[in-house]
Amino acid sequence: MSMSRTTRQIVVAHLASLDMPQQQIADELGVSRETVRRDLNSTPPPATSEADAEEAPDVAAPVLFGPQGLTLPESLQLGQDLRLLAASYKAPAEDVARQLLHDQAEQIRGRMRARSFDTTRDA
Repeated sequence: MSMSRTTRQIVVAHLASLDMPQQQIADELGVSRETVRRDLNSTPPPATSEADAEEAPDVAAPVLFGPQGLTLPESLQLGQDLRLLAASYKAPAEDVARQLLHDQAEQIRGRMRARSFDTTRDA
């Protein structure tokens, strides 16, 4: 299952913010470097004007998962990303985060299995 364009843009922006090279991002996500470049150029900048800030959702509130679940530090970007994803999928943020994390982990596992298979086949 591949991720939606919006999700991919969020992931690309996050990886780029960690100073990951575009080619490495492309390789990790299974897309072309050109797709990564387009995603980075099309990602809207965060709200900066007072008018934009008034229209933006309240992202200052902490993102909380149940008392027994995952706890994440407060992060403006994480809050914005989770709210965008929850609105896009029309589901609670916790459910969306869980599903997207699972989907991404499965994609990475698949690539790791493929690399492992290629390595053992070449030996």
